[in-house]
Amino acid sequence: MFNLHEQLLKLQEGELEIHNDFTFEGIDSTAAKRTINGLTDKLVVNGENINDAPTFDTLMCFARDLASIDPKLVARGLDMLVAGFESEIKQVSVAMNTAGHDPTRYAEALDRYAFLFQWTIERGESAASKSHSSAAAASAAQTKSRKRRANTAASIIVAAGGGGSTIAEIVSGWKSKLLDLYVLVQQTLEMPLGRIWNSVPERDTFIGVFTRLAHKIMENPAYTKDSDFQTVMFRTLCLWFENYNGLYGLVTMITQNLQHYEHQSESMAGLVQLAYERYDGTQLSDEVLRAIAGKAFSSAQHDKTGPKSTARFLVKFAQLAPKALLRQMGLLIKHLDSEAHIMRSAMVDVIGHLVLHLASQEEQTDMIKNQINEYFDIIEQRFQDAHFLVRAKVMQVCQFVCSGPAKFPKRRPKLVTLIIGRLEDKASNVRRHAIRALTMLLETHPFSLDGAELGMDKLETRLEGITAELAQMAKGAEAAHAKTVEEVDEEDASMVSSVGAEAAVTEAAKQLVLDEQEAKDDADDAATEIADSVKAAGGDSQAPDFASAGLSPEMAAKAMSLQFQQRYYRDALYFVYQLQEAQRPLLQLLGSTNKSEVMEAMDFFVAAVRFRVDGAQEGIRRMSHLIWTPPTTTTAAASSAAAASGAAGDGALEEARGVRTKLLDSYMQLYLTPNERLSAAENTSRITRNLISLTFGATLAELTSLEELVRILMSEGLIGESVVNKLRSVYGYTKQPLPPAQRRGAIIILGMLAQANRAIVTDDIDLYLRIGLGKYGHEDLAVAKYTCMILQCLGAGKRKNIVGARDASEEEIRRLPMNNPIFEGLRRILEEPRRDPEWFPAAEQALNTIFALGDKPEALALRVVKDMARLVQDLVASSVVDDDSRMDVDDDDNNGAADPEHSEPAPAVVERRPVDPWDLTRLVFVVGHIAIKEIVLLESIEAELKRRKSDDEPKRKRRAAPKANGGDDDDDDELNQIAGTTEDEIGDIISAIRERELLAGDRSVLALFGPLLVHVCQNLGTFGDRLLTVHATAALAKFMCVSSAFCEKQLPLLLALLQRAKSAVIRANIAIAVGDITVCFSNLMGENVQYLYEPLHDGDVNVKKTTLMVLTHLILNGMVKVKGQLGEMAKCLEDKDPSVADMARLFFTELATKDNAVYNNLPDIISSLSVGAGAVNETSFARIMKFLFDFIKDKERQLENVVDKLCQRFRNTTDPRQCRDIAYCLALLPYKSDRSIRRLVDALPGYQQKLAEDAVYKYFVDIVAKMRTQSAQKHEAAVVVDDFEAKLREARAKAIGEDNAEEAAAAAAAASASAADGGDNENEDDAQMDADEDEDL
Repeated sequence: MFNLHEQLLKLQEGELEIHNDFTFEGIDSTAAKRTINGLTDKLVVNGENINDAPTFDTLMCFARDLASIDPKLVARGLDMLVAGFESEIKQVSVAMNTAGHDPTRYAEALDRYAFLFQWTIERGESAASKSHSSAAAASAAQTKSRKRRANTAASIIVAAGGGGSTIAEIVSGWKSKLLDLYVLVQQTLEMPLGRIWNSVPERDTFIGVFTRLAHKIMENPAYTKDSDFQTVMFRTLCLWFENYNGLYGLVTMITQNLQHYEHQSESMAGLVQLAYERYDGTQLSDEVLRAIAGKAFSSAQHDKTGPKSTARFLVKFAQLAPKALLRQMGLLIKHLDSEAHIMRSAMVDVIGHLVLHLASQEEQTDMIKNQINEYFDIIEQRFQDAHFLVRAKVMQVCQFVCSGPAKFPKRRPKLVTLIIGRLEDKASNVRRHAIRALTMLLETHPFSLDGAELGMDKLETRLEGITAELAQMAKGAEAAHAKTVEEVDEEDASMVSSVGAEAAVTEAAKQLVLDEQEAKDDADDAATEIADSVKAAGGDSQAPDFASAGLSPEMAAKAMSLQFQQRYYRDALYFVYQLQEAQRPLLQLLGSTNKSEVMEAMDFFVAAVRFRVDGAQEGIRRMSHLIWTPPTTTTAAASSAAAASGAAGDGALEEARGVRTKLLDSYMQLYLTPNERLSAAENTSRITRNLISLTFGATLAELTSLEELVRILMSEGLIGESVVNKLRSVYGYTKQPLPPAQRRGAIIILGMLAQANRAIVTDDIDLYLRIGLGKYGHEDLAVAKYTCMILQCLGAGKRKNIVGARDASEEEIRRLPMNNPIFEGLRRILEEPRRDPEWFPAAEQALNTIFALGDKPEALALRVVKDMARLVQDLVASSVVDDDSRMDVDDDDNNGAADPEHSEPAPAVVERRPVDPWDLTRLVFVVGHIAIKEIVLLESIEAELKRRKSDDEPKRKRRAAPKANGGDDDDDDELNQIAGTTEDEIGDIISAIRERELLAGDRSVLALFGPLLVHVCQNLGTFGDRLLTVHATAALAKFMCVSSAFCEKQLPLLLALLQRAKSAVIRANIAIAVGDITVCFSNLMGENVQYLYEPLHDGDVNVKKTTLMVLTHLILNGMVKVKGQLGEMAKCLEDKDPSVADMARLFFTELATKDNAVYNNLPDIISSLSVGAGAVNETSFARIMKFLFDFIKDKERQLENVVDKLCQRFRNTTDPRQCRDIAYCLALLPYKSDRSIRRLVDALPGYQQKLAEDAVYKYFVDIVAKMRTQSAQKHEAAVVVDDFEAKLREARAKAIGEDNAEEAAAAAAAASASAADGGDNENEDDAQMDADEDEDL
């Protein structure tokens, strides 16, 4: 008699005996195939043949030698067992349905089949699992030996271990046969098995074989990915639970899987849900959830699988069966206070799904509403969770909760406020999800009236109208009530005087009163119904009761409707106010270094513009600057990985695409996407209006970024020809007066498009001459300016040719003869007599166009200068002979009118004719800009000559090849050696022209104006016109960039103006000029480099920002060598103006990417900030150092050297303030290596006397706490730290005196406790920052 339980024990202990032993090892495949075919024939004919001892022994040998059998025969053997089992099940089914048959006779055969399945399947799966773990070693060995292995299942499993971990991947048909087997098991479990086995233990042993195998199979992730396979397994387990008291066994299986197998968390949720919904598994779900509620999870490193798997189970189960989970929520809620943040995060997610479930119920009872409010209270509390991942999960929950059908109008305002607060969270992950949540709240807002638009003006207008109407109705109600009271009084008086009236009149009066009362009751009912609806929507409970004020039912209903609308518009306006408050941090996040944050902020502003939110257009303008972000090169593999990144795959895919692509898509979506409801012509007009509107109120920086953006869109063919033609028609419209902004916007956009398509200019030049350089350009000089800019596109390839290098495909610079009508129009612009500040930028672009297109631009420029000089000839003559070298500074900024028409002529200090300041200002502006353009022209000529020389070099070599043996070639080489290379000659000639001819030549016109500029700049106070002084100093700086001799002579004057000029505009311009001079003549500024840093402390913010930008450019590009002045730049980190501080942060962030620049200059920065008159306060010093030390925390060698240098400073100072600063800097270091710790310990004699200072000693106690945390896993390091702590206490006691030893010990203990607390907090912060890799600066 076969006893299944005993045989399973023997199999487990390895004591199983096979009487008729047969081995499949060593025999050929033909013999093995013959044996298996014979067994198959027996079992298929009659499943009970398994009771035959030789047959059963051979089948056990098959299971034992499974690893040695060919995979094809393994599949056939499993098929044989399944077929035999199926045959036996059919016989059992027939016996149970036929009277007189005894089903117990089949028990032994079924036990034998169960035993063989246990052995065979477990053997195969175990072999696959072991091979997977050793796949790498086996593969290496196989590659090394390169020997042909035997064609066995085990060898194939090992060889393929790197690619799979299931026998189903090697043995074809294995998985399908397992599926067939468990379909048969389901049929078996549906039978009354108690009729087959006489005892329950025997029956349960049989069932347990298949449930254990199911557990074993599901341990492998490859099987659980197949939904059909998983469903069959789950149904088998559910039948076991339902029919054979498998509750506790199944609960144990589920809890063990959650504890040890992370991949089964969501599948176990599906199993419990299936049992709950189809197999009356309420008890199962309750027991599983109670078991989870009774567990305590820790945040320890070794305990991660349990919390993570359990968390995923709860979240998935909340999605699948929220009603079942809600039953045990009272027990599960304790995990909100779990030590493991994963569990807290999961509970927040679960609560979100429960809120959606409760809100979807048709009947919203008070109990459900209270539950929803309680859950919202919990969500709001979790906004302050200590772990950033929980806070990020709260943001995600807010997203999907508020995107559902229910809008939760009462809870939304507080949620929005809390989300806005998280926009400034220190974790970028939280900020990113907060932006996404805010965007979702905006897109799903409940204010759908008025087209769902949220324009504040429109909402305020509607609210004011409704409020006024309600006030009018309230006054009318009061008047009606007063009239009613008066009528009642009169009626009472008449009734007293006519007591003897007829009874008929009395009855009529009573009937009238009854009618009025009935009408009033009807009105009250209607008003009460509307009031209830208002309250349900969050209406004002204190609203006046119009129905009781004597209004008719219709008027009462209208009044209550108006009250509802009033509350609606109030809530809408409050939501708009919240969105405007959120825009400030969102504008800052557009400059984040984290790409995902930037793209989420872009999505918000795009949505805000769609809903007409006030202020959102500013975000769209700021977004245009992102076009300068380097494009992201995304490989196909990276895109696939991003797309397969789970729930957050959309964000990962967007980040892979890049910020530039996202920006282009956003602008396409907002401004260039056609509306399907409009015709083609209407869409063209709409797109044109959108493009023109982008230029309204745009700054120069915004227009520059917009130009690059539009150029890319045009080059990619995203702007059609119809839009270009429409822009031309707007620009050239002359039938009626056109708003200036419209024509300006059209020419600006055309100029941007021309950067990508030069034909936009060449196809219609007459239009630009007629409009921009004609009547309309003279009326609006801004139009003339932008027309000049678009005409500059006629010079193709000019940008690349300036730098010399040129591809063969580039076009040469095209220059036009000076008799071209373009230059005549440009000359008229330059000589425009109208007094308009717009003349200066127009004149600048006109000169740029002349020098860009003309073949002899100097001739036209000289003509213009001569015409202007005639008006100021007397002043020029007097300035040349004036020997007064005294320099005055300009008056206060308010002196002198900004408008030249109202400026007073300067008081005469020498006898000369007064000259209009406007004419003189125009002259100095033109000559200054001509000087700069002459430099640019010479550089372009030099580059062009060098290019031609480079192009002719191959031709010269080919010509010289036939003469290789002749004497002419030798003569050429001699000449080249004597005269030098051609490129050197070209450079020397161009330099000589700049130095000797432009400002010093006998025929130079510019040389005549140098003394004039010097005279004006030396007497800024005398020339009281502010516009003149600004342009004169700018022209002088431009002249100084031409010649080093002129620059060296006038440099003291310029630096004096930088220090003493009262006009902030002049100081800012000179700061830029000094930077240009440094680039042109670096040797002249070498001794005066300190002047570059002085404006950083200027009282005007614009001067500081300008100086900081100039220094950033010079230092980062290596044009200025830093010699201890970085401390002045570091002080800007604490500037009161946020823009200056942000620029300083950006500078140091970029500087840190250079070769150890921050590390090399760190000692000088510390000295500058801590010592001397320029030292900052200790609080600012701490913030600055904390920011700078972040750049060197990851470099061990640098950290060790910093420790040595800082400890050496202790020896050289006695100043308590310096000691505190040095100790604070030491406390900022992480001390991750043993060497850093030992260096600090070895330097103890140098600073032990400084420990008498309480603050210094506290910093060292903090250092010890940090060391102890870092060395927790190293015994030797821990010993060193303990010894160092003891020495610190001893040194502290000696430093403050032996008499105060007890006091020192107490202070040390207190400081240690404080440091321990602070260390824990700091470690937690560090952990959060490490997990959040892209922390925004």
